[in-house]
Amino acid sequence: MGQKLHVLFVRGMLYYDGVSAVEYEWIKSLKDRVVYDYVLLDPDKSVPEKVQAVKDLGCQVYPLRYQSGSSLASHRNREKVLRAFLTEHHYDVVHIDTDLLSRYDVAKVARQCGVKKVVIHSHNAMRSVHGVQKLPGVARLERHLIAKYATDLAACSKEAANWLFNPQDQGRVRIIHNGIDKDRYVFSDSRRQDLRKQLGVGSNDLLLGNIGRLADQKNQLFLLDILAALLKKQPKAKLVLIGSGEKEKEIREKITSLNLTDQVILVLATDQIPDYLFAMDVFVMPSLYEGLPMTLLEAQTTGLPCVISQSISSEMDFPGMIHRQELTVPAEKWAETILGVKPVSDRQAEAAVLTKIGYDNRESAEQVYQMYIGG
Repeated sequence: MGQKLHVLFVRGMLYYDGVSAVEYEWIKSLKDRVVYDYVLLDPDKSVPEKVQAVKDLGCQVYPLRYQSGSSLASHRNREKVLRAFLTEHHYDVVHIDTDLLSRYDVAKVARQCGVKKVVIHSHNAMRSVHGVQKLPGVARLERHLIAKYATDLAACSKEAANWLFNPQDQGRVRIIHNGIDKDRYVFSDSRRQDLRKQLGVGSNDLLLGNIGRLADQKNQLFLLDILAALLKKQPKAKLVLIGSGEKEKEIREKITSLNLTDQVILVLATDQIPDYLFAMDVFVMPSLYEGLPMTLLEAQTTGLPCVISQSISSEMDFPGMIHRQELTVPAEKWAETILGVKPVSDRQAEAAVLTKIGYDNRESAEQVYQMYIGG
């Protein structure tokens, strides 16, 4: 084996999100050929367990802090700290996993510092940034700068490619499906029963689940309305919410105001994601926008039926596993859809579908490596 490639991931933070999970799989799969490090531009929002997980795989994690301000000032300050870092540290590849148009500045600095391969990889189909729609002219300019400074463009889906890159650059985009480790998500009934007992969920209870950052994008506040509507027809329903984020306080307040304290289980951090998916009866994802959400892929692999918003791509649907609903309809309609979902007869069998539709982590990791070496 020749010398390993040295690759730098540039992220805002590490937390319980799909992108971090995908990167973790790449790091494991390519450990014999690639050494990965991280630069975190918003490190104080990271989940310590996720940072430790990548360190345990041999990654160095560098927190870079810069003074924010106006958009221009933030760009300048971010460029300054990155330039100092990349002047001191050498990397063969800088890999920028992002859904932010403004991350062109990271690619710009990397190229100026002599990095030969700079990847900008889109992982979301955002319509706006933090709820604010960018002016079309500004968005086009930032997409132009992304294409100018990045040597390689990649995306987890066509929708994610359309979001981050201009139409004239779509021909450069390499679609690399997010992959997961299939073996971790083969359904286990014994682990299902163990966790349901631990959570105080009865055998006749209907357990809904949602995994994702507690943020506007994931729309968990509306999910609480769905649960409240569902309880009028199914009093034994419960919801487990897994994730952390800026909406936590507001979500806790709404749980209290809707008198859902006994029906909602809030889990801010866990390394037992497969077990929680085994324990659930229906996965509910009313997201405002997504690229290819890893949690949805994981849920289907465990044989868990999913009720999701129409805004989510259909590229990774398992046959018969997905039930869609419009975000414009009231919570009661979502509740009706959930009650109409039938359980999967053989949850273990769904894991085999993952490889058939091209979302195995080893396959996606190999595509990433070929991109690094120019294949």
